Amino acid sequence: MKKLSMMGALLAFGLLAGCGGGGGGGGGSDTPAKSTGEVLTSVSASTLQIDRGTTVAGTDANGDSVRDDVATWIAAQGYTAPMGSAVTQLAKAYQGALTVGVSDSDALRKARTAASDAVECVMQTAATIDAGYKAVADLRRVAVNTDARVQAYLAYTAAVNDTVVRAPDGNGCASQ
Repeated sequence: MKKLSMMGALLAFGLLAGCGGGGGGGGGSDTPAKSTGEVLTSVSASTLQIDRGTTVAGTDANGDSVRDDVATWIAAQGYTAPMGSAVTQLAKAYQGALTVGVSDSDALRKARTAASDAVECVMQTAATIDAGYKAVADLRRVAVNTDARVQAYLAYTAAVNDTVVRAPDGNGCASQ
């Protein structure tokens, strides 16, 4: 009987793991996410100027919590209005993660929750799961694009490692 219960639990786990999680509709996409080099090369080949300065925070002239270069990149992606809002929400979360004080547990919890909500928002807003994964990965490559930002992001991820965050309310979008 104990073997049967264990097999049932393993089967249930396998079914849950196989569903892929997230939302955003079913079907896959034949277009894989670009590598970091491909994303940054396409940005370099365009008229967009990505901030590669030495500061982690970068420039945010309008004070909207999104670096100006990242906001320009998002606008150039041709996202639908809801997807643009979702990716902008994620950009704010990434900026918060990069600039949070890793010794401030309350600020870390807020940054982690904001990131969780924003990722869920992107995944629920994207046309497909693959499109959501691609948007998250591409934005991270643009937002975390210098040694200083990588170090800040690694410090943040180390600080929130093994923490638990609540599931987002609804679809995770701030504008729901």
